Amino acid sequence: MIQIDGISFGYRRNRLYQDFSLQLAEPGVYGVFGRNGSGKSTLLKMLAGLLFPQRGRIRALGHEPRRRHPDYLAQVYLVPEEFHLPNLSARALARTHAGFYPRFSAAAFADYLRVFELADDHAFGEMSLGQKKKAAMAFALATFTPLLLLDEPTNGLDILGRDQFKDIVARPEQRQRTVLISTHQAHDLERIMSHILFIDTAALALSATMAQLSQALTMGVAPDAAALAAMPEPIYSEPMGDQRAYVAANPGQAAGTVHLELLCKALSRNKDGVLAALRAAQREPGHV
Repeated sequence: MIQIDGISFGYRRNRLYQDFSLQLAEPGVYGVFGRNGSGKSTLLKMLAGLLFPQRGRIRALGHEPRRRHPDYLAQVYLVPEEFHLPNLSARALARTHAGFYPRFSAAAFADYLRVFELADDHAFGEMSLGQKKKAAMAFALATFTPLLLLDEPTNGLDILGRDQFKDIVARPEQRQRTVLISTHQAHDLERIMSHILFIDTAALALSATMAQLSQALTMGVAPDAAALAAMPEPIYSEPMGDQRAYVAANPGQAAGTVHLELLCKALSRNKDGVLAALRAAQREPGHV
């Protein structure tokens, strides 16, 4: 579905990607994580055909995004972190833009607006930032493009709005598409993600399913330093008041708990330790 081979890309002296490769073959919700400036938004824009790799090749859905072929553009939808909507109503947006997306469902759009508690006849100029974000998400989700690219989709949403967004993405009708979500809001979205990508130092540091991560790692909170010392050596730990949050290799047969915020911190502080635990789990046939 997505094949990225040895791409390089940078802005002047800032090298974001160097010989970066990635293959995504299955539909699902892919979380794209990394530090600020690691190139998460740039990756989505290259997949949308808005930026071009300086070296290497990207193919998605049988097309090269850089060629911006109409057949490809009808199959991909990008919601950037910052966007501008014309002062239309949601109803008018569907009337003027839905024709570019042959899989667009007016019934689904109306339903998603209902879930987000938005009227279809209110102009965007009358809406708050969060309401505009909900309207943009409702339209994007209703396009049913095979490839959906979302950059920080929950930024600007209130607590209820974040739950509404997650509920829609988890619906059965969304399961046959590939959704790439670039975000720092790991805790918000971990229950809907099937696969984690972590970008670090111009390369893909981690590509693993949530099932693989739960087989290899366990995460939680130890009541104190003494309890933590009694466990297998942690890959990463941090204080939480008198307690200690930790990431450690999973020593047992039961699946461990994955907390994406802790995982991202562990990857940033001890990437080699996380990768070693994953390799060890893959070598052990008795693991879950």
